[in-house]
This record gives sequence, C-alpha cells and structure tokens, in this order.
Amino acid sequence: MLIKSPMLIVFEGIDGSGKTCISKMLFSYLKKKKYNTVWFREPSDSKWGKKIRDLAQLKNSIPLEQELNYFIEDRKINVKLNIKPALNKNKIVILDRYYFSTACYQGARGMDIEKIIKINREFAPEPDIIFIIDVNVKTALERIKKNRRSKAKLFEKKDFLEKVRKNYLNLNINNIKIINGNNDLDTVFNDIKKFILIKS
Repeated sequence: MLIKSPMLIVFEGIDGSGKTCISKMLFSYLKKKKYNTVWFREPSDSKWGKKIRDLAQLKNSIPLEQELNYFIEDRKINVKLNIKPALNKNKIVILDRYYFSTACYQGARGMDIEKIIKINREFAPEPDIIFIIDVNVKTALERIKKNRRSKAKLFEKKDFLEKVRKNYLNLNINNIKIINGNNDLDTVFNDIKKFILIKS
C-alpha cells in the first residue's frame, strides 16, 4: 500500500501484543521520511477516557452497556477533536486502538460484535489499513508481567484474552493485515514496513 495523505492507519491487538510500541515506531519512521503524521490513542485523554481507565482496575463495576457508552462517547470526542481535523489537513493519522478493540473486547464479554462495529461506523472514519498485531496469549502475559508493575487487570486474564484474540482473528474486514507479533519489535516493524510503500 502506497502511503498517501490523508490516511488512517490503525493498530490493534490484545494487551501485551506490542502494538503501542510498533505504532510509535511507524510514527517516528514516517516523521523522519518527512510525512505529515500524527499519533493518537484510544481511550483518549477525554473525561470518558479517564473513566474507562479507572474502570480497568475494577471487575464488573458497571453494566456492559454503560461501559460501551463510555467508549463510544470517548471515541466521538477523539474523532471530532483529533482524527477528522487531522485527516482534513491531509495528515497521516496513526491510531493505537479503535472501535475494533471495543468490539473484540466487549464481544469477549458477551456483547454483539457486529452491532458495536455498526454503531461506530455511523460516526467514525473508516481506516485505510488495520494492522492486527497477533501474539499468543502466553507471550502477551509474560510481557505484561515483565514490563508492568501494576497487578494484572481484568482484560489481562488468560481465558479472557484468548476470547479477544479469537474475535480479532475472526473479523471479516477487507483492509485488515494480520502481523505475527511473537517476534522481537524490530522484526515485527520490518513486517509492517513490507506493507508500507514510501515514495522515493
């Protein structure tokens, strides 16, 4: 895929997949190549994003429908204040998580994945490419244990992450590229670059 402006590139994967590091590596790489590029994450830094992060420390603290609403409200703000303005200025937007995360994680807790995607598509721009950094759950949990001091959160439990990973791999969307995330970061990033064609 030839890099162009504007463009929306999304990184997805279970927690511990390395997607945040990889997305930032691509951001730095494109900046060095003089592309007008920005990096955003979800949940964002809005009040709704803060609520979501607070909830991540608790188990079953609010109804699933209410939690889903937090994600949607946070995304609406991110789309309005960050994503759409950047795309309108012909920037390349690199996004660490998007509504596919919401669908796959909430889907692992029993919600309708297709319904969640449909709701988000009513207001959220469609990505040009979605990189799913796929990693086995054992490796992901080992990385989390090694790199984080905090106790494992709800979404970092083995059985739950297995369901989330399965949901990601079962997504039926044309512009998804599944990348092997079990290798070291440099190898994974080189695999990403194989799909990113830079003008010489």
